[in-house]
Amino acid sequence: MPCVRFLSAAALFATAVLGVESAASADERAAELLRLSLEAPKTVSYVGQMETVRFSSNRANATIVRVEHRAPASTRRWYLAPEALYGDYVITRGSSSYQFDTKKSSLTVSHNPALDNQIAGADNLDRVMANYRPLVSGTAIVAGRPSTSLVLVNKYTGERVMRIWVDDKTYLVLKKEEYHGNGAIASQTRFDELRYTNAIPDGIFSTDPPVGYTRLAGHDYAMPTPDIEKVIRDAGFKPITPKALPQGFALSSGDTAMVNGVRTLHLMYSDGLRTLSLFENSSGAAVDFGNLRPSKTAFEGHDAQYVEDGPTTLVSWKEKGLAFALVGDLLRNELIQIAKSVVP
Repeated sequence: MPCVRFLSAAALFATAVLGVESAASADERAAELLRLSLEAPKTVSYVGQMETVRFSSNRANATIVRVEHRAPASTRRWYLAPEALYGDYVITRGSSSYQFDTKKSSLTVSHNPALDNQIAGADNLDRVMANYRPLVSGTAIVAGRPSTSLVLVNKYTGERVMRIWVDDKTYLVLKKEEYHGNGAIASQTRFDELRYTNAIPDGIFSTDPPVGYTRLAGHDYAMPTPDIEKVIRDAGFKPITPKALPQGFALSSGDTAMVNGVRTLHLMYSDGLRTLSLFENSSGAAVDFGNLRPSKTAFEGHDAQYVEDGPTTLVSWKEKGLAFALVGDLLRNELIQIAKSVVP
């Protein structure tokens, strides 16, 4: 009988060890799949059609583009929908963006070093893994391709923040869903058609404006730098920064730039997947919402404005002679809590 008990205990121990090893193996597989998906655009060339739907509190906006990508860093996106954008196209080459407006016959050129260092960059993998746990969550066919699904779970809150479907052969992300803190879907992007090919003509990525086009200067963003002290000195005024941030978020970089003629300080916070930007200036210049229509809100006696666009929310207000704008992949109430901690 003692021998039987010993064997049973040994079997239970072996099962437990195998279970731990199996869980560790699954975690390693998920982490490796995530890494490969971040690297894929640098090595995989393709042509396809992509649909993006961004969900806000009271509406949903859909965009359909024809995408041609030649690794490592040349991409053309030609708009098929909505109707207002039909025919327009954007060419991205490295850190430069060329936006062709076919209705106004204009070409707007912008330069943004962050285009070469986006959230999907492999250099950000360590921060992602520090704050999120990737979990394999099944398989599916997306755009006719077998894929494996990964869910990214916030280690602090246990909330699902993102889900991606990764091509089993090329590791390209074929579909992505982002979620609000309350679990509601914020945006979905997916390929409806996809063909892998290196035979993409050079002319597809030509940035020469057609005859009759007016060339315009867009935004020239400064290179974000981790040297925050220098950035603050260059701003020319004493900034105010948040005293409370969601767990996992940390100040990662900053820069100063002229925005509509106003010197503006930009501080970027990130947890690896989500970003939070704080813009402030000492000229009292209000934020430019572009085509978006802001709504009114208030907190602690401050009048403020906000817009919600899919997973992204913007809140702006003025305080102590400074104009502030918070932009992040967070819910409005989360941004307002951060805004409250900015107010002196």
